[in-house]
Amino acid sequence: MLLILVFPVHPNATATATEMYVHAKNDIILRSAPNQNADTLGTIQNHSKVVVLSSSNGWSYVQAGKSKGYVFTSALSNQNPNAAPTMVTGGLAPKEGLILTYAPSFLENKKETFVVEKEEEYTYLYNKKSPLYPELSNFTYIETDKGLLMGVSSSDFIFVNVPYPLKQGTYTTDTSLLFEDQKVLVESTTKTITVKAGTFQNVVILRFPDGSRAYFAKGIGIIKATDQNGKIFTELVSVKEGK
Repeated sequence: MLLILVFPVHPNATATATEMYVHAKNDIILRSAPNQNADTLGTIQNHSKVVVLSSSNGWSYVQAGKSKGYVFTSALSNQNPNAAPTMVTGGLAPKEGLILTYAPSFLENKKETFVVEKEEEYTYLYNKKSPLYPELSNFTYIETDKGLLMGVSSSDFIFVNVPYPLKQGTYTTDTSLLFEDQKVLVESTTKTITVKAGTFQNVVILRFPDGSRAYFAKGIGIIKATDQNGKIFTELVSVKEGK
C-alpha cells in the first residue's frame, strides 16, 4: 500500500509560487513539517533566495535548491538583502590609515600619495612629501549625518558639498561654489566602476550641470573625477592599508 501524507492547507494560504529571500540573524532551519519540533531537513543560508510555494499560520512551504520543507514566514522578506542600496546616508569619506595614490592628483597633473588621518567628522589627507607636512593637511573631508564636503584644507576651495541622503536618480543641491548653488544629479549609487586602483561596487556618481562627474566609493572617497567630455582629471591608482 502506498501511503501519501498530505499536510492540511489553511484556507487563507497563498497558492502562487513567489520568490523571497531569507532575512534572519543566521542561517535558518528547513523542517519536514510546520512545527518547530519537526525533523530537520537541512539549513538555508541567510540572505539566499527561496521559492515560497504556500504560506499558512506563520509557516511557509518553500523550495531551496532541490530541497523542500517548512520555515518560519517571519524569516522571509521580499527585499533582496544583497541588492545595491539606492540611497546613501554616509560612509563616503576615506577610512583612517589608508594610503591613497592619485595620478593625476586633485590639483596637479602628477602622482601624489596621501595618508588618511581622522579626527571626529574631519578626515585629512596628508602628502608626506609636501613641505607643509606634518603641520597642514592637503585636503579635507568633512562628513556628518547631514552631508559630505571635500576640498582643499584651510581654504574656501571646495570640490563637493552635498547633503545626505543621496538617492539614485534624483537631484540634490551642491553648495561648493562661493556665489551660487548648483543642482547635481545623483546619477547612480549602484554602479561598479573600475579605475587603476581596482574595481569598486556601489559607487556614488554625481553629475554636475556642466557634465563633469565625481565618483565616490564607500570608505575610500573620490576614486575618479571627469570633465564634461569624460576626460579623467583625477584618478585613484593605488589604495593600501597603512602600517
